[in-house]
Amino acid sequence: MERYESATATAVVESPYQLVLLTPAAIHGAEPRAQAEFRLPSLRGVWRYFWRTLQDQPNVNDLLREEEIMFGGTRVMKQQSPVHLSMSETVQGAKKENILPHKSSSFTVPALSAGKEVTVTISVRKRHESKLEMYEWYFQYMLHLAGIGQRSRRGFGAVQWTGHEWNTVEEYADSLHAVLSRLGVASAFSFASRGCIVSRAAAVKTPHPILSAVWVGEGKDSASEVLKGFGKASHEANRYGTLGFVQGKNKLASPLWCTVRKIGGRYYPIISEVRTNEQRYNEPRYEQDRKRFLEIVGVRV
Repeated sequence: MERYESATATAVVESPYQLVLLTPAAIHGAEPRAQAEFRLPSLRGVWRYFWRTLQDQPNVNDLLREEEIMFGGTRVMKQQSPVHLSMSETVQGAKKENILPHKSSSFTVPALSAGKEVTVTISVRKRHESKLEMYEWYFQYMLHLAGIGQRSRRGFGAVQWTGHEWNTVEEYADSLHAVLSRLGVASAFSFASRGCIVSRAAAVKTPHPILSAVWVGEGKDSASEVLKGFGKASHEANRYGTLGFVQGKNKLASPLWCTVRKIGGRYYPIISEVRTNEQRYNEPRYEQDRKRFLEIVGVRV
């Protein structure tokens, strides 16, 4: 992790991250129908979300208090965040991308093309320097499992840090294990080198989604092939609607977060399950839908 102090009146400690888009990112800009734009609030929102997935805190008010101490907020603590994200330049794109690649009729939106690069800098004031490492480990945790923008739960907006160069699935699994260890939560999980590489040991007791498992599927020659697999799985494996749906005002977000990572020259589907304490995750219908989804994307279950 490269760090340096900014030469400003108030000393700031910074750490830059060069990110590469592996799949198109449909992120709304100022003109959402005309062009996409890499937006820091979107990235920060995903960062906060994945921070919550490691907080085994059953009390909602206590969780909100801890989150606002970490990232700022106005509901409880009413304070600014100690950590800031910045970019040196605006990254935009107007190319139309089909975000439903598994369907015969396309649904296109403006998106940032795969291959675009952006450098995001994490910074804290000098007095918070001791906290920077913790923020970075949560950021790197997110960079193992998440994407950004529309359909990010189905592989779009997959970003890879140039500091993540894995040659094998085993190296990727070890890397994620190391991050969870640094964050002090590894004891909550069991680990493997392939297939289901992370599995929570105890039942989930929180009303908010927390990390339950991570799977690595079959590698492909291109990231677009992985996207098609995610699309096919979403269409064919959601027989009972347990993997997410939208019906009028009723909406259920998918508990399966899917993204793509480049490992050893191939592109792999990464599937993270986030669960709450709801009983539906223990029902046969959910387990059947999930099993079929994982099979389609090449996970041996």
